[in-house]
Amino acid sequence: MTRSTVSVNINEMSGFVQYYVVIICFFFFLVSSILIPGISSQNLPMDQCVTGFNADNDYFPDKVTVETATMFSINYFKNYKLVTNKQTNEIFALYQCGTPIPTNLPTGAKPIQISVKNVAVTDTSAIPFLELLGLRSAIKLLDTSDLVSSPCIQSAKNSGTITILTNNQTLNDMALAGADVSFGAFEAKPTDQKSISIATASDPGILNRVEWLKFYSTFFNAESKANEVYGKIKTNYECLKNLANKNAKSEKPIVAWIIFDAPSDFNQNTPSWKIADAVFKKQLTEDAGGSYFNATPLSYATSADFLKAIQNVDIVIDETFIGSSIADFYSHFGLTADQQQYKFVKNQAIYREDGTTNPNDGRDWLENAIAMGDASLEDMINVINPQLPKSDYNRIWLRNIAKNEPIKISSATNCTNPDQPLTSKAGECAALSAKGTGAISSTPTFFSCFIAFIFVTFVTLFI
Repeated sequence: MTRSTVSVNINEMSGFVQYYVVIICFFFFLVSSILIPGISSQNLPMDQCVTGFNADNDYFPDKVTVETATMFSINYFKNYKLVTNKQTNEIFALYQCGTPIPTNLPTGAKPIQISVKNVAVTDTSAIPFLELLGLRSAIKLLDTSDLVSSPCIQSAKNSGTITILTNNQTLNDMALAGADVSFGAFEAKPTDQKSISIATASDPGILNRVEWLKFYSTFFNAESKANEVYGKIKTNYECLKNLANKNAKSEKPIVAWIIFDAPSDFNQNTPSWKIADAVFKKQLTEDAGGSYFNATPLSYATSADFLKAIQNVDIVIDETFIGSSIADFYSHFGLTADQQQYKFVKNQAIYREDGTTNPNDGRDWLENAIAMGDASLEDMINVINPQLPKSDYNRIWLRNIAKNEPIKISSATNCTNPDQPLTSKAGECAALSAKGTGAISSTPTFFSCFIAFIFVTFVTLFI
């Protein structure tokens, strides 16, 4: 007798399994939130203060833990948080509104009532962190507005929703009087109780910089959102790193980050050619599957000596601020297109970080790229392996000037929904695993959800 067979679509089965796993996870955590009310407690939202203060209450059930960042720390107490910028040694004592101002604070600590609602921003690197936390509307004043890349902040500036600081100190003081804090100083200002110094770009690693989301979140009681956003970016970054290294070439391309320092009053009118060295650049290069070029010395007095040092480099990333064309590059470094003995010239592998700018050449690399470590890694992966993370990937910031790739302009017209929080520009790495790229799937399993449920129940009821 002939045996009948039925074809089974494994991908469809996998989809159903993932669907039901998600439903089961949701059920477990729904039950836990009903049976164990304590785990659903949250920090007070921005528009609420404590009524009926109790010194024994923990007013910050949502907390963040600093994992990788080295330039700030956070310590929680019952009704206040001590947030420290380790680079400037500036300490902020953030106390919940409706509770007493804390006493016995460290010397020089600035008491600040939270949640803050109206903020000034004097450095553009702060903007994407606030936007990722869904706090764009809290930005009321802005300095260096010509360099802002964010479309929605540009739009708010144009509409007058955001006030622009000027050279008139009297007017600035009047405007700043309405702000709760001002983010963006690079040094401590002990006499300015509203000044919040930051060191985001100085924190050495990619995820170190991203983790400053947690620093900003403490001023708004937005720790839960910071944990969510940071967790997603970190998971995506690690997945992309795994993808890049699984597909890395046996002989990894050598990548040099370089700068031409043109003659100016700042260098006694003496030009120099430099290899740009930084921990995050090394990390970005190696996590993308490349080999990071470093040499001694890092600075050269002639272009000839500099070119000799980088003659075996496969890819260069030109960080020279002026000169956006390949002709400018050749002129700065004493090169011509026919000098094929240099691999980066022969390979047409010459990049700049100006792939996205505002209409005034305000670099998005100095804004969104700092907060979106996973998207920065995606760009770098594609530089090193053009088939990754997918063959039709379009880089955001790293522009190949040897191939005359155009600059993308970020302007107010690109703001489609000013009320929508910003999200990372990176693609979802886990989705690539379904296409056989070697990425790690982040789909939850029944077992992991069950264990999480049991753990939460045990901790809450018995400890």
